[in-house]
Amino acid sequence: MIKQKIISSVQFLFRIILGGLLVFAGILKVQDSTTLFESVAYITWLPIGLKSLIIDFLPWVEIVVGGLLILHVFDKLMIPLTGLIYASFLIFAIWGLSSGIEIDCGCFGDLDESSFLGALLGSEISIQMVIRNSIFVLMTGFLFWQPEPNNKKE
Repeated sequence: MIKQKIISSVQFLFRIILGGLLVFAGILKVQDSTTLFESVAYITWLPIGLKSLIIDFLPWVEIVVGGLLILHVFDKLMIPLTGLIYASFLIFAIWGLSSGIEIDCGCFGDLDESSFLGALLGSEISIQMVIRNSIFVLMTGFLFWQPEPNNKKE
């Protein structure tokens, strides 16, 4: 019983963090998509049409998925979508790091790097970004876990 409460509490916290970051990032990208545009332009192997879809729809998808994740709505769809979003960010960070690209990924719009939030969430492609995105993917994976109820009959 206590184990279930702890797991539920941690999952609630992860929902707030993951969903809140998606909503926050989406809002910043809606306000100014310049850095997103620049980072997507570096992905030479993506077709132009797909790049355009990413630039136009990613911010809105982040806002909707993040909001619904926080509100605990459509979990069977939102948790996998959240995992897919964060996994794609992780893949992009690994690809950018291995390609030697030195850009701002546009993850959080044009966030000032000198601010506390900018320093914490830094958008420069680096090993820190890979680690951060790996943690986000693991947090999303934890949301899939449904512990067994403790009311087993003997």
